Amino acid sequence: MSNNGTPNGLDDFLENFNDINAQNTFSDADVKKNSAIAAIVYLLPILFFLPICIDGNSNYCKFHANQSLTWLIVVVILSIIFAILGMIPFIGGLFRLIFVLLVLAIDFGFIYGSVKGKALRLPYIGSILNVF
Repeated sequence: MSNNGTPNGLDDFLENFNDINAQNTFSDADVKKNSAIAAIVYLLPILFFLPICIDGNSNYCKFHANQSLTWLIVVVILSIIFAILGMIPFIGGLFRLIFVLLVLAIDFGFIYGSVKGKALRLPYIGSILNVF
């Protein structure tokens, strides 16, 4: 539900992946200051270290750096799997399209959540990796 009591589909859906305990450690000033950099690291997961370089003491930056690194590892593994599936005649192109759409949808969700100050985690594996 949005602030005015009307349902908001995307917010309600993403709330299923929100880690409330982690989100409660973020200050509003920290979210405002670092939300743009958190969005960038999901768009380009290879830059997962950037939030730590900008503000290494920020819980918000540490959380999103860890999630971006996790997302990078998942994308690499999925790339290998879908590259193999992409070699299947006739339906390989469909697998490649599914992969691209899946990655873009998850990227959009992470970017949207980071701008909103949410602590979105990948299901099952988002809490395994805590490097920062």
